[in-house]
Amino acid sequence: MKKKLMIWLSILVLILFLIGVYFTWFFAYTCKDIKCFREHQIKCSKAKFINEDKDSVWLYSIKGKENARCKIKVSLLDLKEGKSDKEKLIGKSMVCYLMLENINPPEKDLSICNGLLKEELQDLIIQKLHKYLVDNLGDINEVLN
Repeated sequence: MKKKLMIWLSILVLILFLIGVYFTWFFAYTCKDIKCFREHQIKCSKAKFINEDKDSVWLYSIKGKENARCKIKVSLLDLKEGKSDKEKLIGKSMVCYLMLENINPPEKDLSICNGLLKEELQDLIIQKLHKYLVDNLGDINEVLN
């Protein structure tokens, strides 16, 4: 009888341990609106949120604190509008490190981010800038003269 009690007690302790591990390292609260997400972002507590704006659908996942900053993974899930050159961004992600208590959108400042999505966004910006310069080279030349 004592042996059975010890086995059941050991199983119960193991189950409680596994539940603790899950909620400590794997569980993230799912927010329904941006206000909820910003509240979690201020505290840098694990949460995820799908943000739909007029052009795109973003997934934000707060991963926790790292080096006195809040680590947030940003993924582009879909584009509602846009050119085909932006389609290569879909499914790409980047990790942004915001100062604690910062409520700005993580993708607002690319200098605090790293990852494939950041590189692709920067590449698009450079391509657009190059196209603008080539298209307006005559106007720029006239201004310089």
